[in-house]
Amino acid sequence: MSPIYIRPAREQAEHDRLTLFLEAKHGKKLDVLINKGDARDYALKIGTGTYFPDLILQESGKPVAVIEIETGESTNNLEALAQWVHFGKAKVPFHLYVPVVMFDAARRFCEQNQVTVSEIWTYRTLMDGFDLVPVFQDPQAVAKSGKGPVAKVVEMPKSIEQPRPEPVPELVEEILARISSREAAKAAAKAAAKPAKFVVVKTAVIPPAPKPAKPAAPAKAEPKAASPPAKPVAKVPEKAKPVAKPAVKPVAKAPVKPVTKKAAKPAPKPAAKAKAVKKPGKPSKPAKPVKKVTPQAKAKSKPKSSAKPAAKKKKR
Repeated sequence: MSPIYIRPAREQAEHDRLTLFLEAKHGKKLDVLINKGDARDYALKIGTGTYFPDLILQESGKPVAVIEIETGESTNNLEALAQWVHFGKAKVPFHLYVPVVMFDAARRFCEQNQVTVSEIWTYRTLMDGFDLVPVFQDPQAVAKSGKGPVAKVVEMPKSIEQPRPEPVPELVEEILARISSREAAKAAAKAAAKPAKFVVVKTAVIPPAPKPAKPAAPAKAEPKAASPPAKPVAKVPEKAKPVAKPAVKPVAKAPVKPVTKKAAKPAPKPAAKAKAVKKPGKPSKPAKPVKKVTPQAKAKSKPKSSAKPAAKKKKR
């Protein structure tokens, strides 16, 4: 039995594919016996030991070669001691197949354990098959193995599934009758356990008069979207018309006369205030009073703000 009890699923699938590939390759010339996966259909009996290689090539009932396929996990020293050493002593050419990266390790294990291997092949998977390369060959390996037991191929007995006996029709009918009687007894027990049902008599009920249908409410008109209010136009206030000032006549200079003491003439009355023109809209401001103009000999003088009569002229 191989010490490798559990192999990764990917490597196991690759191992089984290579087994079928080699069976198709050598099956044209030789008889090929395979132990696919964990199957133990064909054994190789060497002395007192019984071993199960992956493939056994035989011609006219005699073994011609023994092929063992290893993966990355199963290429180790324990596998070499458990199977490779015994296959090398079987007086049959021993062919070993390992992955490309495990060739150096396989060669080292063979040298350490003194395994007489005839051929070492490396393989790698391709799209539609395998790339097989023979990297080591020793045609005198069988002669170097020395005296030993001759290997014999033993076909292991296959487990035969015994057919189930067909049921007798009479027994089937009897079983069905028993089942139906049991079901009927259960239904009767359930009916007896249930209380008696009271019969309810329905009286005729006069339905109420239908209510008058309400008039359908008029569909409300959807309010239209209100248009944005127009911006008020700013009114420009009209300017009040300026009050026309009375034209001032130039005063002619009179010849200076001796001043005599006489009563001064009263100052002329102030002119009437101009009425402000009222217009609709904004009330206009009252017009300013018209300045008084007093005739003087030298220069013009501003009238006083008060409306009182002017004081008497002082003597010069």
